[in-house]
Amino acid sequence: MNVKKVGRDIVDVSVELFKIMIPTLIIVKILQELGIVDLLTAVMSPLMSVIGLPADMAIVLTTAMLTNPYAGLIVLAGLPSLETMTVAQASIAASFILFAHSLPVEVLICRKAGVRMRMSLFVRVGGGFLFCFLLHHFLQATGWLAAEAFVTLPQFTQSTSLIDWGGDQIKGLIFVQLVIIVLLFFLEFLRIIGVERLIRLALNPFLKFMGVGDKAATIAVVGVTLGLGFGGGLLIKEVATGDIPRKDVFGVLSFLNLLHSVFEDTSVVMLMGPNLFIVLVGRTLYAMLFVYVLMRVAKSLPEAAWHRFLTNNQIPAHSPAQ
Repeated sequence: MNVKKVGRDIVDVSVELFKIMIPTLIIVKILQELGIVDLLTAVMSPLMSVIGLPADMAIVLTTAMLTNPYAGLIVLAGLPSLETMTVAQASIAASFILFAHSLPVEVLICRKAGVRMRMSLFVRVGGGFLFCFLLHHFLQATGWLAAEAFVTLPQFTQSTSLIDWGGDQIKGLIFVQLVIIVLLFFLEFLRIIGVERLIRLALNPFLKFMGVGDKAATIAVVGVTLGLGFGGGLLIKEVATGDIPRKDVFGVLSFLNLLHSVFEDTSVVMLMGPNLFIVLVGRTLYAMLFVYVLMRVAKSLPEAAWHRFLTNNQIPAHSPAQ
């Protein structure tokens, strides 16, 4: 194992990731203090009935969108509607959180890797809302999952102290750093024994179905398993080489916007009591179909539209177009 190479990768990945995460965490906290989060919640509330959720669930989804699934669950633990939430409602809420969480950080990571922010937001929020809308009407028509959800959320305590908030963010960043170190050594180990290659081979048929080339497989492996947060620096580093075609970068990052960190994120939202088949298998199949349609539409667009709406200059100019 090349320890020096892994050490350099750890530094590169950490610097790229923290340059995005730290300012974003501070900005989100300022927005919370200014009441902008409450304003977004008011905007979201009327949309809850469209996807079959009670109005007070808006604050949960808004919090998860601006911060992370953990924060969303903290808010959910204190809602009155939690006591009457059905498995269907838990599955819808959990699905939306999985599609559209940690947006300030993860959308900026995708922007740094080459996909425009408005496109990432369209894929995640728009794609997530469409899935929940279709799921709500399917569950309503069939009566499936109407039983009361088995919620296993612990009792969270919330603090308004800036000192407590700052301490929590520092602990979170230290945790992220430790995870990066462990994961990069683990990935190097997987490369040595050939497991990473097997995962890439397994993903290739699905990437081809969506219209994404083989060279983007490494990004897919990192994102699906580690997530856009922990794997963000790796994604940026891989794209910066210029070896991956621009349209493949767009395709695989659109896919990862909808499906990433399947182990950690899925485990977290299962505390809400959703149906595992929906939040894992259903979400995976939907993500593949969504990106398949998106790529078919995108590939018919002229180059000017690609540069203006889909990708940015973070993708090296020498990257192949196809």
